[in-house]
Amino acid sequence: NKWSEDKKIERVLLFGEGKSLCAGGDVKSLFLSTNKNNLKEIFFQKEYLLNNTINEFAKDYLSIWDGIVMGGGVGLSIYGNYRLVSDNARFAMPETAIGFFPDVGGSYFLSKLPRGIGLYLALTGKTCNCRDMMDLGLATNYIPSELILKTKNNYIENGNINTDNFYPEISSEIIENKILIEDIFQGSLKEIMNKLKTSKDEFGEKIYFHLLTRCPMSLAVTVELF
Repeated sequence: NKWSEDKKIERVLLFGEGKSLCAGGDVKSLFLSTNKNNLKEIFFQKEYLLNNTINEFAKDYLSIWDGIVMGGGVGLSIYGNYRLVSDNARFAMPETAIGFFPDVGGSYFLSKLPRGIGLYLALTGKTCNCRDMMDLGLATNYIPSELILKTKNNYIENGNINTDNFYPEISSEIIENKILIEDIFQGSLKEIMNKLKTSKDEFGEKIYFHLLTRCPMSLAVTVELF
């Protein structure tokens, strides 16, 4: 809120310390605080309020996705104006693996993806590469990893993000199986699981057994949210 009012601050840059942006909050410590204190309530109230404040922030807000971007790290960045992704970027909302659900507005931004794909990502927690992020509109810009520092400095100095000549030419499991994902990830959780169980497709079989490793209640809650 202070940055919003301070006329000396023209724009915001968010990047990770080390090899990732952010893998999310320590959900285990929050769980272990149950019946001991109100840490969970305080943490989630502040986190979700911050997500919404970023969404309403009037100045340019660039996040650099260079490495892991998951869970709470997505919430800190996806509501800004620009998400610059590199070859190293790995995006996921893996909450169903730990008995949680895609929060930080996951049911909002994932449900806006093409038919079925958002629900597929939410239920499976599968990881997107830089091409997936660009094709699905999760990222706004792509730059090769070796140009990240130069691009970061350009943004700091003049606000420019010149990435027009770059696109990640790599394979994508999501794009290769797009039709199957669109057909299967519709309807109730029971319908989705039945379609996967009877799938004659190798990818469908793989996803079925993958979902059996997720928390069933989390899967049910996620479908209901969508």
